Amino acid sequence: MARLSRGVIPDLNVKVEEETVVIPDLNVKVEEETVVIPDLNVKVEELTQMMQTISDMKGWNLCFATSKVFEWSDTATDQYRFLISNRARLWELLSEAEKTTAEGGGLEVVVVDPRGRKYDMKLKKWNSVTVLNSAGWRRFVEDNDLMPKVDWAEVWTFRSASGQLCFAINVKRQFLV
Repeated sequence: MARLSRGVIPDLNVKVEEETVVIPDLNVKVEEETVVIPDLNVKVEELTQMMQTISDMKGWNLCFATSKVFEWSDTATDQYRFLISNRARLWELLSEAEKTTAEGGGLEVVVVDPRGRKYDMKLKKWNSVTVLNSAGWRRFVEDNDLMPKVDWAEVWTFRSASGQLCFAINVKRQFLV
């Protein structure tokens, strides 16, 4: 099991202090009349489990793709999908062959959750949005007890040892003021 000690993890731009990991530079967002302030304290145990799974997969090229608040459609039991804006950095991280596959039948990907569990999904591009979908997304929602407008996602991409595109999605509960 990987261990995190006090100090800075430069590749992830996070700082380990005591029992929490501090993730700097997240913007406070104003939506309608609600100010959304993300909970910036990540449990070291969960981050360690996610990072251990990435390490076990011989993951490389970890890159931040986007963050977003989970919407109703992302957590609905009949939707089986997670919408990602096409403005996200994701598309610049894909090869031309991967883009073509995602625009067609969908690109097979593995998604890692905060506890290090893996889910098989497909990455697809639908007009103006990109989606992660399949029964794997439904299990991800259920396993992480996701709540729309309350939980937010920090989405990272990485490559497995074979070069397969993978995602690590850190889920955090946010405070509403």
